[in-house]
Amino acid sequence: VHNSGADRRIDPSKTNMIDVYLLVSSYDQEYRNWLASGTGTEPQAPTTQSLEENYSSVLEPIKSISDEVVFHPAKYKVLFGSQAVPQLQATFKAVRNPNRYISTTDIQTRILTAIEDFFNIDNWDFGQTFYFSELSTYVMNLLTPDITNFVIVPKSNNFGNLYEVACSSNEIFISGATVFDIEIIDAVTS
Repeated sequence: VHNSGADRRIDPSKTNMIDVYLLVSSYDQEYRNWLASGTGTEPQAPTTQSLEENYSSVLEPIKSISDEVVFHPAKYKVLFGSQAVPQLQATFKAVRNPNRYISTTDIQTRILTAIEDFFNIDNWDFGQTFYFSELSTYVMNLLTPDITNFVIVPKSNNFGNLYEVACSSNEIFISGATVFDIEIIDAVTS
């Protein structure tokens, strides 16, 4: 990203500020293992200093003399599961098609797989906004005709609060949902 974020002042000098957002594979793997295990302490992202020490030698030869590279560690923003902050925890409710004979476990597993595929790291960029309508469409396309509806119900907020979630410029979304966050129901009711 070659522009100044809303939280930065622009220096009128001829220096170019280049913000580099890095997601280190070791941090990514540690974080995913922590989410999968559901126990332990949340892994800490590498520091700006450690990123500069490890990666500036790669960028120094190709940047201009007047360029200043600022390293930002990527941080995950967990959605839905018990490891998410309470305001971002939710339950998914899927309405089973009464004309199809599919087990609850099969539907839950397929929905969870679809959610994990939707939040694949290759599908997201730093600072991007999550829209539930996109996730709902994705899940419905994969599970129709086995389910007829798919909604999200926040655990601590009012209905509709998780239909749009923004993140900071150094954050990227990851799903913390498990099969325990997915309910199979016969109809959507109040």
